[in-house]
Parts: sequence; structure tokens; C-alpha cells
Amino acid sequence: MFKYSDFFQTLHDEQSPTGYLGQGTHYTILRAVVWHDQSQRSLKKAAFIDLAVIWDEDHDTRVINVIERLYFSNLLTPAIIVGERKGTLTIIVDEPFCDNSNESWQQRYFENVNCATQSGDDPWNTAIHSINQPSGIINDEDAKVCLYLKTIKMLWNLGIQPVQKSEGL
Repeated sequence: MFKYSDFFQTLHDEQSPTGYLGQGTHYTILRAVVWHDQSQRSLKKAAFIDLAVIWDEDHDTRVINVIERLYFSNLLTPAIIVGERKGTLTIIVDEPFCDNSNESWQQRYFENVNCATQSGDDPWNTAIHSINQPSGIINDEDAKVCLYLKTIKMLWNLGIQPVQKSEGL
């Protein structure tokens, strides 16, 4: 399996388009160790974050650099899906996360994410959406996109996971 980063394990990887959704849509599942929950509160024990990367037809791996910047800035844990399309990085957060955080926290989170994605040599426009309103991550009907993303979330149990003893800890 292709290794995208020294900081993320690749759990699943589609290198080319699968099916007819969007214009060449396919995905990768990445895993990293985190010490904060979805609301960015400290955890007593390390956990995993399982994250989907949605690729379009060009499979632009520069998005991994941005994901790493978010990870190093402690801004990745609210995300379950990240995708790039037409130069915009879209971060999808789960609906309960949107329901459980207040508006000012969401605004600060967006500002911090935007700052992180604008830094460096390769700035990106940023959008943050809930999984129920995934506007722009895939060029297709919203109902189809929503079903696709929810299916990936369900198949891979995306988000923060406790580390199991069988996984070495």
C-alpha cells in the first residue's frame, strides 16, 4: 500500500477512480495517533484518528502536506473526511460535532484552520462542512455525495478511536 506520510498509516488506498460519482472520485483511509478528542480536549490516553481523504481525478497528493500541517497544529481531530477539489480543501466534520459545539468555537476553529492552510509555500482555500451538507467536496448531486461519504464513515468507523490492547498498547 502506498505510504503518503511518515505520520499517517495507510489503512486503505484507491489509486484511481472507482465508479461514476463525480469526476474520478476515489478515497484513502489514513490513521494517526492523537492526544485530543473531537472537541480538542486532552485525552488521558492516546487514541487513533481514522480519516478519509477524498481524491478527485488528479489525485493531488499535495493535500497530504496540508493534512500534516493541520495535524501538527492540533486542528485535525474534529475532521473525519478531507478532500481537495479545484484548489479548495474541504474538511468534513460529523454532525454531532456541529451540534455539540457553540458558534464562537466553530468560528475560531475555522479561523485557525484557515490560518494553517494559508501558511507555507502552497496556500489553499478552505471550507468546513458537516457530513450532512458536504457542499463542494465532490462534483455531483448533494444527496449522492452525502450517501457516499456516510457509507465511507460507516465502513471505516471514521473519527477518534481508542487504542485496543491488540494494537500494541
